[in-house]
Amino acid sequence: ERRLDYNKTQWKSNVKDKLLHSLVIKQAELTPNELAIVSSQVNLTYGQLMSRVYSLAYHLQQQHEINSNQLIAILMTKGWEQVVACLAILVLGGAYLPLDIDSPYDRICSIIEETNVAILLTQSHCKHAFPHLTTIPVDTFTNNDYSIPFPIKQQSSTDLAYVIYTSGSTGKPKGVMVSHQAVVNTILDMNFRLEISTNDKIFALSHLNFDLSVYDIFGILIGGGTIVIPNHEDYKNPQHWYDMIIKHDVTIWNSVPMLMQMFVEHLKHTTNCNQLRHILLSGDWIPLSLPESIQVTFGKQVTMTSLGGATEASIWSISYTLPKEIPQEWKSIPYGIPLRNQQYYVYDIHLDDCPEWVIGELYIGGEGLANGYWNDHEKTQSNFIIHPLTNKRLYRTGDYGRFLPDGYIEFMGRKDFQVKVHGHRIELGETEHHLQQHPDIHQAIVNIDDKSQQLIGYVMPEKHSIQNEEYDS
Repeated sequence: ERRLDYNKTQWKSNVKDKLLHSLVIKQAELTPNELAIVSSQVNLTYGQLMSRVYSLAYHLQQQHEINSNQLIAILMTKGWEQVVACLAILVLGGAYLPLDIDSPYDRICSIIEETNVAILLTQSHCKHAFPHLTTIPVDTFTNNDYSIPFPIKQQSSTDLAYVIYTSGSTGKPKGVMVSHQAVVNTILDMNFRLEISTNDKIFALSHLNFDLSVYDIFGILIGGGTIVIPNHEDYKNPQHWYDMIIKHDVTIWNSVPMLMQMFVEHLKHTTNCNQLRHILLSGDWIPLSLPESIQVTFGKQVTMTSLGGATEASIWSISYTLPKEIPQEWKSIPYGIPLRNQQYYVYDIHLDDCPEWVIGELYIGGEGLANGYWNDHEKTQSNFIIHPLTNKRLYRTGDYGRFLPDGYIEFMGRKDFQVKVHGHRIELGETEHHLQQHPDIHQAIVNIDDKSQQLIGYVMPEKHSIQNEEYDS
């Protein structure tokens, strides 16, 4: 049966024996003189990168006893220091805790307090003050010729690699604990699919506390490519993106769809940006008009991949390679098929399989599942369940979807994208889709007004104006 084949994703990759940093070290030994990092501050070869990593790790080891699975926080603006910090922490057997430098100070403090971290890796120019923490500016570790042999700690691949805090539906952020073997499984599969090599360069646009950055850093370094890091002060500027991509021959783009939408809008009249090989889009709906805009801007040679999943399942768990032309009858981009060693299920409230076309809740299984939430046993038990019949561990995503007859899953949105208006269940994404069928509407967002219980549509018109009566119709 097609449904059974859908989740036959087993892949003998020995991920249970591999560590993120060990794979990077192995690549650095193979290509010490190849570029690992390109930024406006400094370019680093693999050899120079590991010199700085070992120099920082040695300093940390001399000053502190670092235990396995110990969290060490990172609070930085965009820069090479983020990569060095992540690797140094992992080399010591710890796990990194990325904090968003743009977050309110109180939120940062609450995460530091909850995780009980004692060490914060930062940069000299960062103004945040945490008197009770040992604060180490990583930008002072610039030794490119560190030659003291560094003993790598014996570790299990079930040890933590990182803890990333995501926004919770209750307003309280949740710390997702991800092991080495879980994230290595995703990275090795993606590198195989994308055929990552020493010729590849990825544009590292995502914040360190957003898990797309995990692939930007470790996916490309494990594959032998180069991380191209934008300036922090310009990372929201599409012209800066273009300049960096052209100057450094970037081949891989990895972002949420909105940033790519901004980019193609900015580059509408530009035609010489055709060195991109792969565009990876995830984290939100992909507008149906976007793939065509991408090909007009970046050329027919580019492969576009839609990716889905959750931080709780190690970056991505499902993918779909977009066709060159989007069929007119499509309402959305198909969610796709699971990555290797991962599974997707559409279940009803009794955890039974939903038939084709029937909407159910999406559950993820397999190697990519996180260990749970930091210091939140109750939430972990609620979201990570054991199926009563199969005895498999699953993550309850909070997303809705359905199987289509062609074997793909169609993503229907999150629980909170489905609203009731006067007793009728309304899917906001579907309403947005119908609004966008109007020839004068470029993009639409629909929300519900809690007081009036009315749907409100916000539209971005096409270049030419729209008469008011057209909106009302």
